[in-house]
Amino acid sequence: MKMQPKHIQTRRRAWGAFCALALVLAVAAGCASSREKKPENVPPEKRLKQAIKDVKHDPKDPVPLYQMGNALFDLQRYEDAATAYQGVLVIAPNHASAHVNLGLTLKRLNRLPQAIEQYHAALVITPNDLVTLRDLAAAQESKGDLEDAAKTLDQLAELQPNDVQILSRQANVFFKLKQYDVAAKVFDKVIKLDPGRSEDYYNLGLCHFYQNKYDAALITWLAAVAHEPRNRSVNKGLAVLYWKRLEYKQAWDAVAKCQSMGIALDADFLENLRKDSGVSGLEPEAQPVK
Repeated sequence: MKMQPKHIQTRRRAWGAFCALALVLAVAAGCASSREKKPENVPPEKRLKQAIKDVKHDPKDPVPLYQMGNALFDLQRYEDAATAYQGVLVIAPNHASAHVNLGLTLKRLNRLPQAIEQYHAALVITPNDLVTLRDLAAAQESKGDLEDAAKTLDQLAELQPNDVQILSRQANVFFKLKQYDVAAKVFDKVIKLDPGRSEDYYNLGLCHFYQNKYDAALITWLAAVAHEPRNRSVNKGLAVLYWKRLEYKQAWDAVAKCQSMGIALDADFLENLRKDSGVSGLEPEAQPVK
């Protein structure tokens, strides 16, 4: 027997899986031949039922099959949605949105390598698509491919140089890579574009802290609490920072503020502060950080 090439076998298996899915759904939903224009905000159950009818009417049309995949995705039937999107790609291999949505579905199924492959396939068809690049970066970061995520976010930052959400994500990835100097520059840009982002103030200060730039960290965190006085991360960081700077009175003042806000402080830090300052301080009730 002559064997078919592997790629043909794969496509036939995908098409067979789609046909099986469509047949089961069509039997369950009943038969109909009409094709209606779908109004907006239709519940996914109704969209699925209509998509099944449309697929039965014209199995070679990728549009209703794509709509079927979207409805199944919204119903959190991710395995079935993946099968539908694969069927779309058998009919229309250059359907970029099907690649993207298949990637999203595979990510929900925790199949990150396969999801990343789909995003790359979509970008071959529609290079520099912002939504696809964002999804790709998220999948790469979830998989732990931080170097790849950094490259994708670099590309996004070039396309959208003033998008604070992209820049903040980029800086966080650099931080995870322990590239604190690079991360600090990006966090600084984020803050200049949007001074109200107190968490990015905290992250910028943390970059300085890990580089032992305590003066820069202090200036940054004081600016952060000026914008958001009850920021828990910054207030906790200030207590530790004052201790590192040997400014024990300020450290105890920061501890007192944390206590008044119900912020739990690390027991080891408090013990070290008592020991180094030579006083018992406020005798705070120390609890391990959750």
